[in-house]
Amino acid sequence: MVSMKNFPNPAPVGHVTVCEVDGKLQTMTIENANFSIFSNTVASYPTIVVNRDLLRPSVTSHEDINAVFLPVREGLVKKILNVWYEHGLLEALNLMADQNDPNIHPTVRYAASSMLKLSDIIIRLRNRFHPRLTESGTNLIAAVSQTRDWSRSPVRCLAWHPHCTKLAVAVRDDSVHIYTAGSKHKPFLKYKNQKNISSLAWRPLSASELAVGCEAGVYVWHIDPNSVVTRLSANCATFLERPNHSPITSVAWSLQGDVLVTASAADTVMYAWDLAMESYSAIRKTHGGGVSFIAWSPEKVFSATTGVVFRVWETNTWTSEQWTLPFGHVKTACWSPCGSVLLFATSHETVIYSLSFTRAVTVFLADAEKASRTAIPVADVTPSETDTTGDRIGGLPVSIAWDGRGQYVAVLFKESRHIAVFKSKLKPVFQLTPCCFISGISDELPNAICFQNNYEEGALLTIAWSTGRIQYFPFINSSAGTKDAMNVTHFSGHLDSTSFHSPTIHSLSTFRNASFASF
Repeated sequence: MVSMKNFPNPAPVGHVTVCEVDGKLQTMTIENANFSIFSNTVASYPTIVVNRDLLRPSVTSHEDINAVFLPVREGLVKKILNVWYEHGLLEALNLMADQNDPNIHPTVRYAASSMLKLSDIIIRLRNRFHPRLTESGTNLIAAVSQTRDWSRSPVRCLAWHPHCTKLAVAVRDDSVHIYTAGSKHKPFLKYKNQKNISSLAWRPLSASELAVGCEAGVYVWHIDPNSVVTRLSANCATFLERPNHSPITSVAWSLQGDVLVTASAADTVMYAWDLAMESYSAIRKTHGGGVSFIAWSPEKVFSATTGVVFRVWETNTWTSEQWTLPFGHVKTACWSPCGSVLLFATSHETVIYSLSFTRAVTVFLADAEKASRTAIPVADVTPSETDTTGDRIGGLPVSIAWDGRGQYVAVLFKESRHIAVFKSKLKPVFQLTPCCFISGISDELPNAICFQNNYEEGALLTIAWSTGRIQYFPFINSSAGTKDAMNVTHFSGHLDSTSFHSPTIHSLSTFRNASFASF
């Protein structure tokens, strides 16, 4: 098992890392940092800096909106219906139970009060078993988000299109900006109910559809690539919502793009949406807490909960295997491109674990053998300090990303300003080896990371820094088609893996029968 001590030292003070060419890390001084002298592979990529103009807060309260208009007298029934429509059933019941309103009939007031008491009992029972569900929308998103310091980060989410060079960037003002390589057209998506964006996912096999998970639900935007309109109207979006299924904390498409799975950390139910048939399926598992994060592999869906339980679903039969952690919950996870290995990290351990899945094991393994399978620790990321600068490296992982060729794994930490990158090897035995640390400018902190999966010259890690700067960090293999790479001295360092005893994380088999309903 590798550890932070096996890594080469980060870039010295005053230097930044700009790329890796043929296994050699390239660093430059901050004043002279320019990737173009090494390669022109990202020359057509847009320069993205989230400045103050993009971070102007939007109106968030109805009081601010209503202050512009003159007050209007409404009848009681109309007032109740408006409150129900804008704030939900509970607020409407609170209005009907108001003791100071003489227009409310005592029978209506008594019925509303009784329903509120019953609702309070149900909520108390639910919160007793799932304490995380008591948190508010933004606090809940921040607690489970794979974006470091989500509440204050200029960039909330990043998502590359799986087939073309198109990047979606969600910023703190609740808008999503679309950037395409070689194009000056930059459409952005913004709607009054699209607030506190938590996740983005491009639809595979489609160049124009993007799912945006937010506090209210999911907006699936259709972005016409031939349109010259910059700001899209709400008519270009399909809104998906279900009762008690908010805030949305994760969205994921199937590899064929025919099913969208949505999850909320405040709901123990996942929903699988078939947009073509205008239908959905409820995937129910009450044990473990709300579903905080989901990830789709070629044949399986991983789902993490706010409790000690996480599951791996077989999408053909929608049966699942269940694992139980000793403590904490799964904070982040990612699949290998082939779907044979799952990497994950928990909220309370500085260890990265792996689980291996093959079709033969899934089909022929007996239930007793499944129950005995355990997660294997592959990387010890216990924090330490560097010998040269004294910087903190490692710690609790916030996000793990795997490139589309299965060659690099990047890890973003909760407290370190350095991103750790491992080289990965899937065959004959899965293995991680140290590669390098990626450092930003001065006191920049990394907030979000993702790989571009269709980068032809190797791998491209995209990093959103706390200053609002978006950085493209290429891992270039000149034999893959890049001919203009230059050789520069690199950090050396490679140690063999060591064995490590794994705490018990058990696997159990559970089942679900799916049925679709129209929406």
